[in-house]
Amino acid sequence: MDLTAHKTKTPKRGLTRLPKMRTAFTNSGGKKHKVTFDELQKFSGEYRSEFSSFFGDLVREHVGFRFLAWKTVPTEVKDKLWEEITRFYDIDACRRRFVMTRLGDLLRNFRRKVYAGYIVPNLGKPKKLARIPKRYRSMVEQTDWDKFVTYTQSDEFKDVSNKRKTARSKYVYDHHLGRGGYAYLREKLVQNNELSVDEIPSRALMWRKARENKNGEYKNVDVKDIADKIIDTETQIKDGSVNLDPGTDALTLVFGKEKGGYLKGVGYGVTSSRYWQSPRTKGSSKERIAQLEFQLHNERLERGKKDEQIKTLSMQMAETNNTLNQVLAHLAAQGQTLQICSLSADKMSQTQVSDLFY
Repeated sequence: MDLTAHKTKTPKRGLTRLPKMRTAFTNSGGKKHKVTFDELQKFSGEYRSEFSSFFGDLVREHVGFRFLAWKTVPTEVKDKLWEEITRFYDIDACRRRFVMTRLGDLLRNFRRKVYAGYIVPNLGKPKKLARIPKRYRSMVEQTDWDKFVTYTQSDEFKDVSNKRKTARSKYVYDHHLGRGGYAYLREKLVQNNELSVDEIPSRALMWRKARENKNGEYKNVDVKDIADKIIDTETQIKDGSVNLDPGTDALTLVFGKEKGGYLKGVGYGVTSSRYWQSPRTKGSSKERIAQLEFQLHNERLERGKKDEQIKTLSMQMAETNNTLNQVLAHLAAQGQTLQICSLSADKMSQTQVSDLFY
């Protein structure tokens, strides 16, 4: 009897959240969830966490280890991802680029987790590396897994990995935010009456709160020292003893100008220009208003200094003219003439004095 004729593939369990979401979508009569964004163009609203989780599951299911880099994922695959997203969610087409960037980041995080949790512990154990981790067998093909394992042993991968390790080692102020990120932290502060609904929190406040534990303490001494320094800087700003330039705040003074594309204390994807130039919603944060008032005060002081400088220069010029007139009168009395001319245009302009006798 040919048993191979009756052999069937083991059904794949797949990712648990996607089937549940599809079932819920069908039971609701095909009602889509609306995706909203806050003033910084970050996910917000009731379905924010659900949307983020859906992203991660989706990119693992449709991409996984099939392609070694997000930039090599074909357009048709990305089109399929977007089609699946818009099937369940009401999101504007203009958000596609942002969504695709986010999917790429989630894919890299997924692979980094697999590498650290499975590849590294089994280095030098080819038999174990040849087996797909149990939790991923339902969604990963053996050929794709083999390709990924081979890539992680290449010089190209090691070079990229070492660069990222070096960059990561320089940052020692880890936060305690979960997948909800700064958006969830902001909602929590509002619920605890530490922030008004319409108030846009300062980066300094969010940075500190993101690194506190449940008791409001800092377990890391280095983090606590920086947090204390931030608080002192905020106090100096409010007292007017520290001048702020446009596009700066307490975090800028403590950490220096951001070298990368994203800002501290606001979360993923927010650039400096977006943060400082974004229109505020119903209200503006009290600290931001205070910062603008101090900036205006500083500008007035600068104008006052310049006016004083101009006044001083005018007086010096008047004195110089008076002295020059006296010299000319003295020379004229002695029958001498002072000739003033300029050099050619290709040389720096200067005054030349000559005595002419008659």
